[in-house]
Amino acid sequence: MVLQTIREKLTGILAGIFFAVLIIPFAFVGVNSYFTSDAVNAVAVVNDQEITVNEFNQSFQQYRRQMQGRLGANFDAEAFDQPLVRRQHLDSMIDQELLAQLAFEAGLSVANDVLASTIRDIPAFQVGGVFNTEVYQASLAAQGMTPRQFENSTRSQMIMGQFPTAIATSAIGTDWELDNYVRLHDQKRAFSAVLVPSQLDDTATIDEQAIVDWYNEHSDDYRSDEQIVIEYLELDSTKLGDSVVPDEEQLRAQFEAQKTRFISPETRLASHILIEVDSQAQEVDIESARQVAEDLAERARAGEDFATLAKENSQDAGSAPEGGDLGWIEPGFMVQAFEDALYKLTPEKPISDPVRSGFGWHVIYLRDIRPAEGMTFAEARPILVEEYEADQNERRFLEQADRLVDIIYEDPTTLDTAASELGLEIQQAGPFGRLGGEGIAANSAIVKASFSDLVMLQGVVSDPINLDDNHLVVIRMKEYLPEAQLPLDEVRDQVVQSVRRQRAMEAARVQADEILAQVASGADLAEVGAENELEVLALEAASRTDPGVPRDLLQKLFLIKAPGEEGPVNEVLELSDGYAVVQLQSVTDGVLSAADVVAAQNYIRRITNATANNEVFSFMRMLRSQSEIKVYEDRL
Repeated sequence: MVLQTIREKLTGILAGIFFAVLIIPFAFVGVNSYFTSDAVNAVAVVNDQEITVNEFNQSFQQYRRQMQGRLGANFDAEAFDQPLVRRQHLDSMIDQELLAQLAFEAGLSVANDVLASTIRDIPAFQVGGVFNTEVYQASLAAQGMTPRQFENSTRSQMIMGQFPTAIATSAIGTDWELDNYVRLHDQKRAFSAVLVPSQLDDTATIDEQAIVDWYNEHSDDYRSDEQIVIEYLELDSTKLGDSVVPDEEQLRAQFEAQKTRFISPETRLASHILIEVDSQAQEVDIESARQVAEDLAERARAGEDFATLAKENSQDAGSAPEGGDLGWIEPGFMVQAFEDALYKLTPEKPISDPVRSGFGWHVIYLRDIRPAEGMTFAEARPILVEEYEADQNERRFLEQADRLVDIIYEDPTTLDTAASELGLEIQQAGPFGRLGGEGIAANSAIVKASFSDLVMLQGVVSDPINLDDNHLVVIRMKEYLPEAQLPLDEVRDQVVQSVRRQRAMEAARVQADEILAQVASGADLAEVGAENELEVLALEAASRTDPGVPRDLLQKLFLIKAPGEEGPVNEVLELSDGYAVVQLQSVTDGVLSAADVVAAQNYIRRITNATANNEVFSFMRMLRSQSEIKVYEDRL
């Protein structure tokens, strides 16, 4: 009515003025849209080419599915949805876009036969080393892709990979690089060392001023992580109270409907002789075949061996060589006429008259009967009751879950209304940090929801969180505890232990310096170590991975400058649990002999791979430096 009224009023000059006022701003907005773009739907813009939010999300979800398929049970969904992982994936998409733009400018392409050959060589699509079309299509379907999509994607990857591949394959390892690599990698060092451990004294008294000074100087080490306290409602189908007990008629009806679950039917061991006759044959031919079958039945009743008769006369190619054996037959296994005749036979009269089916005439021989077995109603009743109660509990759970969602939707700021209407208890968990806590807070989905923007920043009730089948919770933040400086009294024991460890390291350093001074004055390092009852190491040719030397000592040992004409180099090296007084006697550079062909090839391969990686990385860094790239972090 309102629109109709406006239409009636806006006529003549008034209408012209009105529309002129509207057209002017719309015209400018429309034209302006051709010259500007705010990339409102982009997570990144690469040289004016947008990577949209939708493209990023689709690519990232496909990446997560691939990683889930690769890692299986080890896949951590939460770890693969962290901001850092999403940003790394975006960086890979930016690199792909840069390569695509470069490939387009260079006019690169991939021939169809090359693409087909590449796909056929992928092991995941092969069976016994041969490409299999069914496996190929099934594998793609499992990833939500069509063959055309995969082929287009593979072609794009191959085109984009031509530049990096060309760069990587052009990398070489020179003789100089090989010699230098071997010289360092296979280097051996002769040394002696005395290990001076830090002796922690847990009974040493630490004065208050030392405690306060340490606490003040290392205050960043004593801060609490941010934590949260949540309140929650739990809905569990197994905790809904008394279930409705079904009446006997319901249980009996259920038993009859599912009788095959509880009772295995009577089965019969049978053989047969088949005289084939076409269903469209003339009556004379049908009767002639019946007469043949009748004669065979009479011979079997007269005492001839049925198996022999079947082998010589039956036209069933499958069973005739086995004497007509059909094995154990249960109801529903054979055509109705055959089954009816079989179940009319008795041990006293085991040979049937000829029985007509679509295949021809059968003579059936009943060899044995296996009676029906299974539970009575009384025996099956506990199972039926349990299943009925589980079904009713699931129904009640779904009803309450739907109602819970409705209540929370109406007022997402509180759990009180839902708790009151549904008779649920508001429970509490925490405080706990982003690494989780105890009880319900040990569940990663709970932790993730607790620190989500919805719960922590907006302060509203979470979406339902499924913990198990028919078991969910909704949570709400009760209290947020930001990162804060922990009071000294709360961390006093930690501070005291830190001061003790520091003093133990200082004492070890003093002892190590004393030993170093004695060695510098001409004393023998090994003898000094023995006099102080300290562990002494002495190796004539230690390698970088020598298992007989502590790892941190090895790393620092190979950083010491090689001895010169002035003699061995003596140094004190700090270790994780003390110090080592080291005397480096000699350094022997690694050398490859002419016979070490395999080792040389392995080393060249390492050098080449490292060179290729560095050159491709530098190439991509160059592309980025020459491109205009804008990333919208808040849209990831």
